Amino acid sequence: MRMPSRSSPHTSVRCPELLAPAGSKEALHAAIAAGADAVYLGGRKFGARHFAANFSEDEIREAVAHAHLRGVLIYVTVNTLVQDRELPDVLAYLLSLYSMGIDALLIQDGGLLALARGMLPGLSLHASTQCTISTSEGVAWAGKAGFSRVVLARETPLTEIDRIMAIPPGERPGIEVFVHGALCYSYSGQCLLSSAIGGRSGNRGMCAQPCRKPYCLVRGVPDRYGRLAGAEEVACPDRFLLSTRDLCCYPGLREIVRRGVESLKIEGRMRSAEYVAAVVRAYRTALDALREGKEWRSPADMEEMATAFNRGFTGGYLLGERGPALMGRDRQDNRGLLLGCVLASPAKGGILVRTQAGYVPAAGDGILIADPGGAVRSGYALNRDAVQHGDALFLPGVGGGAKPGSLVFLTRSMRLSARLKETLHAGSRRSPIPATLRVRIAEGLPLEGTATCPGPRGGRTEAKCTTGFIPPAIKNAPFSKEAARRQLRKSGGTPFAVEAVDLDCRGDPFVPLGELNRLRRDILSSLQEAWLREFRPEERLIDEAAARVQRFSQEHATKIAQVERMKKGDSIPSLTVYCATREEIAAACEGGCDSVCYEPSTEEWAGYSGELAEGARYCREQRVSFTWKWPRITGPRFLKEALPLVPGLFRDGLARVMVEEPGIAEAILSVEPGMEVIGGQGLNIYNAYAARAFHPPISSFTLSPELSGAQAAELIAISDRVTPGIQYEIFCQGSLEVIVSEDGLISTLAGSRKRKDNVAFGLRDETGRLFPVYEDMMGRTRILNAVETTLIDRIPELLAMGIHSIAVDARGRGERYAGEMTRLYREGLGAAAGDGCSRDAMESLKDRARMMARGGLTSRHFDRGLAGYCDNEAE
Repeated sequence: MRMPSRSSPHTSVRCPELLAPAGSKEALHAAIAAGADAVYLGGRKFGARHFAANFSEDEIREAVAHAHLRGVLIYVTVNTLVQDRELPDVLAYLLSLYSMGIDALLIQDGGLLALARGMLPGLSLHASTQCTISTSEGVAWAGKAGFSRVVLARETPLTEIDRIMAIPPGERPGIEVFVHGALCYSYSGQCLLSSAIGGRSGNRGMCAQPCRKPYCLVRGVPDRYGRLAGAEEVACPDRFLLSTRDLCCYPGLREIVRRGVESLKIEGRMRSAEYVAAVVRAYRTALDALREGKEWRSPADMEEMATAFNRGFTGGYLLGERGPALMGRDRQDNRGLLLGCVLASPAKGGILVRTQAGYVPAAGDGILIADPGGAVRSGYALNRDAVQHGDALFLPGVGGGAKPGSLVFLTRSMRLSARLKETLHAGSRRSPIPATLRVRIAEGLPLEGTATCPGPRGGRTEAKCTTGFIPPAIKNAPFSKEAARRQLRKSGGTPFAVEAVDLDCRGDPFVPLGELNRLRRDILSSLQEAWLREFRPEERLIDEAAARVQRFSQEHATKIAQVERMKKGDSIPSLTVYCATREEIAAACEGGCDSVCYEPSTEEWAGYSGELAEGARYCREQRVSFTWKWPRITGPRFLKEALPLVPGLFRDGLARVMVEEPGIAEAILSVEPGMEVIGGQGLNIYNAYAARAFHPPISSFTLSPELSGAQAAELIAISDRVTPGIQYEIFCQGSLEVIVSEDGLISTLAGSRKRKDNVAFGLRDETGRLFPVYEDMMGRTRILNAVETTLIDRIPELLAMGIHSIAVDARGRGERYAGEMTRLYREGLGAAAGDGCSRDAMESLKDRARMMARGGLTSRHFDRGLAGYCDNEAE
């Protein structure tokens, strides 16, 4: 769709698209009325906001038409991971969206990318923030992979956006950044906390937001198996240690716009229509003022956004804010607009407040009072207007007995609600589409008309209409052309404004006004349909896409049936141990591992290369394969230090690197083409087609830990038919990493993050569960599951599914754990390969693993997978 220019002839500022959320029809209308250029929304399935109202397919079709007629684009989210058995249903859904003429599809799943790219030609694909793309390398990969736009991770700073925008325009997809709304504590797409606690995964749109719950930080010493012992609480006045403030980049809007990004995104599909209207209106007004070179910052608009919803505002990582400026650890809920603090509580009732805002509350507004310690005292609804006295406000009838110094917040504004109603009543901000009518009115011939208007993609759109009415000739009832023109110009209730009417009158026709009205309605309705048709693919393309989807579904069903009948594998997988120290490497090798995956725990780059070279040399001597594991999130700082090391390490015999982000494999191969690159958990391989997005150059993959055993077996079997030769690893033992965050939790709250200090940290929740936590060499917080995954008693099933490698994560657990757990799994593999694979034998191994585990043992995901679409068809 051709959008109006967002640049001004008086300035050099070109304003980006303003993209608004819509979790309901009311929010959609509010976004359009308030000035959004585009709206993103989700269907009832396969979107990352499962608990929003969302839209049925018929409602999406209506939304597309409603938006397009008002010059607004519609993007649909299908940004969750998809199981193999769901692929036919998802593709049928995508085909329906494609035929509607949606403007873009937001996706996360690599398999869906590979399939949609081939089956739905011309459909714009946007990489969701769930893809965890935060570097120029990731953006370059996305462009080559087929994405037309990338929604950057919220952790991406402006300095990295500068690097991204330096990619040649022909090689760079469009860039979209979040500027307002909720922030996740973890990198999106990498958070498994909700999944690990209750099976509700953010990767399936069902996050339960455990990061908004209270936690306390505890400190102790690691025992002989790396478990936290002697835990003592770290003094901290706040309880919501993982709760972030809400993003508000409004004050830094000029700097963001100056970067040349394509779209500014507002988060909030779970928010009300009132919230959407307030935020969109504020950013629309600011962008329009920026474009015209006028003052764009409005304190009143900031107050209105704060009143709509906020947890305290931050410029976020985008604008370089961290620590207390980004985190809202004292509270996790809506704070409202801070009005000021209590000066006094007069005996007659009410409170006197020293005001910090320009807002004067009115009857019906909501007021919240918190005592000086921060605890909520009570909430009130004003029954009379507040009275202003200089820089103070008197709020009648509320807060009796409130302590001086208590904070007073506005939590509901009747004025804001009234403005929303005005916005919706005023309707679209867009001008109507100018149309011209040419009408033939001739005695003895049917009424006929042609309507034209500017087309949405350039050129002209035209529609013709003929009614069944044939005007008779009546000599004594002269036909009035002016009256006919007036009647035909009436276009209320349509998106058009009839600017000109060309009448071709012949003879002495008689036409009742009702017939002219019917002709006008029919012809404008036909013009509307013709105008909307230009957004949709040609019928030929839709039919061809439908044939491809049907063929895939049939072939996929055959593969599923073959998998169910196939002979199971019985090969012995290799045993990989993840290590963080040379001592752990030595113990794992002595315990009988086949491969070591090494992520050094050193906190300095000096000597880092030597650590790797020494580890690789030792493993060669032990005839053990060696892999350099890169962090879940690399980032430009790590890449700057690590990439120059690759060629030298390769010459010294290091032959393999594991990566977990899109685009990083290509960066490694650009400096050393001979290096083998394998993929870790962070790539979220959730179906047999997902590896296609990364292979080549990535040669093998670790499966998503959220798959059930049955789903993993199915994936491997289908993959053998889809992309033969790809090998898979499965995570079998250790503490699953559930969060990786840019926040320096330990260094902020405890003052030290160094492992060498022989200190261990954990987060304890309200139930007493203890989640191990540490900071890595880049200062990122990494949180592990409170209970340890084990599949040692499921080794026979692992052998049957044909897995290539099973992984034990011993990082940070010490040499004793690394050695003993490796020997335990080696024993289990040996038993499974021989005759000692009884249930009792496997349970005995599990009991021994339990003695070393931290927090107990779980195999929840392997047993049950995730709550989700296949299990909840009625939802």
